[in-house]
Parts: sequence; structure tokens; C-alpha cells
Amino acid sequence: MLAGMARVLGSIPKGLLSSTGLIMAAIAVFGYLALDLSWVRDAKGTGSSPLYGTDFFQILARNIGAALVLYSGVVTLGLTTLIGAGILALYIGATLSLGLNSVGGATLFADVMWYVPFEFLGLVLATTAGLQPAAGLAGRLMKNEPVTVGSFIDSIARSLGSLLVAVVLIVIGAAVESVLIHLKT
Repeated sequence: MLAGMARVLGSIPKGLLSSTGLIMAAIAVFGYLALDLSWVRDAKGTGSSPLYGTDFFQILARNIGAALVLYSGVVTLGLTTLIGAGILALYIGATLSLGLNSVGGATLFADVMWYVPFEFLGLVLATTAGLQPAAGLAGRLMKNEPVTVGSFIDSIARSLGSLLVAVVLIVIGAAVESVLIHLKT
């Protein structure tokens, strides 16, 4: 299994995964810094939101839905992936800001450290998968290699491998998150 994952990750165009992660992290920092937190103190103690379920399948559906939106760029040459990744990264940054200002850094870190790395890496990998076909086409054009339907289909096939690894990471993250939530309640 690890050899298969290494092969899948090795098929990603050089620098695409790391640059995707760095750009999403930078946008998340912007989302973190841009949020107006003046209302947080007033909102403490208002209860939890029914929009965010604690059940494994609710968590999984939410995160897989986000991953599929990120992957949709395979049919739009990356456009929907770029838009979705930007929005997701802003959301992550704003959520981090709210969490830090609501419960504090130590509590937030203790609550999320076991599952957020799986979920975030899975979403970054889904974003990368959504950009893989466009990056493959761009790479072929930059090398003056012919762009064919076959080369595009090959890029899509490789991106499906990346998406599969992303989904596995997201499933692990959702499982850990739901177990931790149930242990706390």
C-alpha cells in the first residue's frame, strides 16, 4: 500500500503539491488576520450549531464534499479548484481565528491535533488532484511536447490516484474526529 501511495504521489508534477499547500496556507493566514473578532466574546455560550454534526457520516460527507469541489477542476482546467481552494483556505483561516479567540490556543490544539493534519493534507491533495491535468498540459506545452487526448486522459488517471489518497486521509481524519467528539460528550 505504501509503495502505491509513493507511486501516486510521485506522479504529481514537481512542486505542485508543495506549492498548493503553501498557497492555501498563505490564504488561510489572510483569512485568519482578516476576521473581525469583536463579536466573539458576546457569542460565547450560545451553544453549538446544528449545521455541524458530530456524527462520522456528517463529518465525512462535509469533508468529502469539499474534496470533490476541489477536484472539480479536472473538467474546468483548474478554475473551479482554484476558486474552491481559495474559499476553503479563507474559511480555514477564519475558523482557526475563531477557535483561538474562543477557547485559546492550547485547548484548540489539544482538540484538533489528532485529526486536522489528516483532513488538511487530504484537502490539499484533493486540490492538487484537481490541478494535475491542467499542470500536466502546461508542462507538456512548456516542453514543446504534443498535447493529445491520450496525454490528458493519462493526467486525469494520475489525478484519480491522488484523489483516492486524499479520500483515504479524509476518512481517517473524520473517523478520528468523530471518536474524539464522542469521547468529549
